Amino acid sequence: MTIKDLLALELGESVSVFNQPFEYAGRSEVTLDDDAKVYWLFDDEDRMLSISPDDDELVLFDRLEEEVEADDSIFLHGKEYEFSYENAGKITDVDGSAETEQEDRYLFTEHQSADGERLRIISNENSGEAMVYLGKTVSEDDLSEI
Repeated sequence: MTIKDLLALELGESVSVFNQPFEYAGRSEVTLDDDAKVYWLFDDEDRMLSISPDDDELVLFDRLEEEVEADDSIFLHGKEYEFSYENAGKITDVDGSAETEQEDRYLFTEHQSADGERLRIISNENSGEAMVYLGKTVSEDDLSEI
């Protein structure tokens, strides 16, 4: 399965990610400040599949309940996560049940552990609310149709 296949999913369709079902419930299209587009696909189990077509990058995230302050280094669940990436963009399209609001602007920072796990903090610049996600990189081999 490819990124193009993922972006063509219809609401309610499922794919297998790491041999677990991911039922597509909603999507946010984020236009970054440099005009690149990324897509956040959501399911009903507080998971998000982040897709960056320009970078051929897929990351599966689980939403955490913990509140985390962005810093150069973050300690969470006995691991250290070092700052690795920051970007911002505006939600330009929402489909289905997404965790974002169209036209809102989001800042997201990412921190990575030594074993490659990613901690992403997504802050809504309009409301001040933040969401915290923990995830790992997905290869196209880790995806399959159900």
